Amino acid sequence: MILAFLYHGIGDGKYSNTPLMIQNHLEYLSKNYNIVLPGERTNPFKINICLTFDDGLYGFYYYVFPLLKKLKIKVLLSIPIKYILEDTSLDPKSRLEVSYKDAFKKEVYSSSAPFCTWKELKEMVDSKFVCIASHSFNHIKLTDENLDLELEIAESKKILEKKLNTEVNTFVYPLGKFNEKIHKKVKENYKYAMRIGSAINFSWQNMNSITYRINSDNLLSENENVKLKKYISYLWFFFLNTFRKR
Repeated sequence: MILAFLYHGIGDGKYSNTPLMIQNHLEYLSKNYNIVLPGERTNPFKINICLTFDDGLYGFYYYVFPLLKKLKIKVLLSIPIKYILEDTSLDPKSRLEVSYKDAFKKEVYSSSAPFCTWKELKEMVDSKFVCIASHSFNHIKLTDENLDLELEIAESKKILEKKLNTEVNTFVYPLGKFNEKIHKKVKENYKYAMRIGSAINFSWQNMNSITYRINSDNLLSENENVKLKKYISYLWFFFLNTFRKR
């Protein structure tokens, strides 16, 4: 069985965990669970954990990347290409102060560099502790009308692979939205697809060719998302998602 956990920012706010919480949490998981990436062989005798961070915010590079090297664990980082700058000379403090909500505003992301730069992403990829996934090009609902799905799905993969010289085999749905047509195109370009589903996984593909993720922002304790009582909910949502074919 696989539990894929979803994280966003590091700091304060709705879509974050504090630096201390994420440190204690990752230390706890690394000691007690088998940490895997999409497609890797899982341990049939243990709960396998896949750690996924969305959006490539600078706080990941500043807080999480050092922990990965220390704990010797790997995570999947999904990147919305539009928001990534080549490099920046801005100081860490000013970049970290940008809120999650403001980070996606054009006048903010282009001037305050709240996301990792291509230079920082390349450093993390080369370390082998960070695996890159596409999070589309523009980070918008793929079900919107008149959207260029070729750019969002296929071209985003090509750009990431060229810029970072790495294989990109996973697509993470932005905002969790898709339909049958979109999912078909994703499957044509990627081995694995992920969405928010609040469910456990019995394989990397399940019956719907998708891996479900569990929101793990705003943790209240280091083991909150692996407490025994949570598994009833995870199983329920697995069967619900499978039945609804999404």
